[in-house]
Amino acid sequence: MKPNAADKVAEERAMSIPWARPGSSDRNLPIGLDGKKGRNFKLVKIHNRALVLRIIQQNEMISRKEISRLTGLTPAAITMITNALLGLDLILESGKDTSGGSSGRKQIFLSINREKHKIIAVNLGRSLVQGAVCDLAGNILHKSEHYLRLIQDNELVVDKLEERVVEMIHDLIQKFDIDAGSLLGISIAAPGPLNAEMGIMRGSNRLRDGKKPQAPFDWRDVHLKEAVQREFGVNVFVDNDANISALGESWFGSGVGVSNLVVFMVGIGTGAGVIIDGMLYRGEDDVVSEIGHVTIDFNGPLCPCGNVGCLELYSNFHNIIDGYARTSGTRPAVPARELSNEQASARIKEIFRMAAADDAVAREVLREHGRVLSVGAVTLANTFSPEMIIVSANELGDIDLSILLAEIQDAVRQRAFSVIADKIKIVGSTLGKDVTLYGGIALVLQDFFSNIAA
Repeated sequence: MKPNAADKVAEERAMSIPWARPGSSDRNLPIGLDGKKGRNFKLVKIHNRALVLRIIQQNEMISRKEISRLTGLTPAAITMITNALLGLDLILESGKDTSGGSSGRKQIFLSINREKHKIIAVNLGRSLVQGAVCDLAGNILHKSEHYLRLIQDNELVVDKLEERVVEMIHDLIQKFDIDAGSLLGISIAAPGPLNAEMGIMRGSNRLRDGKKPQAPFDWRDVHLKEAVQREFGVNVFVDNDANISALGESWFGSGVGVSNLVVFMVGIGTGAGVIIDGMLYRGEDDVVSEIGHVTIDFNGPLCPCGNVGCLELYSNFHNIIDGYARTSGTRPAVPARELSNEQASARIKEIFRMAAADDAVAREVLREHGRVLSVGAVTLANTFSPEMIIVSANELGDIDLSILLAEIQDAVRQRAFSVIADKIKIVGSTLGKDVTLYGGIALVLQDFFSNIAA
């Protein structure tokens, strides 16, 4: 039978999920999804339920037979998964497929229960604060964002951080008329270090000359998870923004279907999140891959973290602003680090746009910055041997990273161990400045599906 227009749309939508593509290689499948690698059966069930739920969401109305065709999962597996989702009231049976005429068994359509649950995701960025209401399939339904000197105003914020976050969530619930009883969970992304299990913000413990360094994100002993959970009575998840970004890319972005990846976060700060065998790698005390605070010059300046010559001192995108001024011979009225968050972000984006328009100075400045970032990328490649490094500009949004990516890719090919360099892919994020919001959705869903997959 010739596919109709609806079938074509459904297949095109499913093509956005690499492991749902007909003929996908085993390398593109989550561990165990093909029934051959089953190193973690529970993880397989989590991924499969999330995959089926997402396909139902993307196609609005779809039959079990079509889901089986798109995913490659057996009809029996699809029946088991959809029955579980129906039992949880996450999906609905919404009618019958009559396209096959009067003969034969009619396929029952499935659709997402859009009213059942919502997720609130919050991002406490270095320059941008975001809040979003999301659905179970990873769609951002409503979003608010604004620039706020949340991190730089450290003395003011420590005592009021819990209060501000609670107020932000209340504003989202009221503004978008969200039934608090429909909340499945709340996620909060923030610069580290922090204790993810306890949801407690930490700071650098290193003392220099008897004084604690003034780290720009030193929110010491702020019990954020406890405060938000007490206020709203739902599960709350607080994690490092790099970890959450890695989850976002793994579930919804460039890393879908990739078992081993690193998200290299560049921009106002520098960090990395790591996925190993399909699972987020946290390390001891939830502190892992602080690539921005690897020393690249042991005679370098003191970093706010207390270390010296850290990569982040050289890779911070503020240096792009200063580099352009220096190379072009212009003298800015205000040094980059004295600009407001909004002004700095706007200027950085302008330089990237100029480079895309073939401005020679802008292109050279970005190439030089890419060479600086490649120090971190080569270190990540040699340390974790990932299949993919995803470069994300995080809250700076959808800027054209092609010049940086080219420099990083060349450096990895030339300087990483050959067995790594020959296979690793360097790609840009597809989630833009919303990467931590998508990661927050994944953080809540991962816990939810873990609990129902038993």
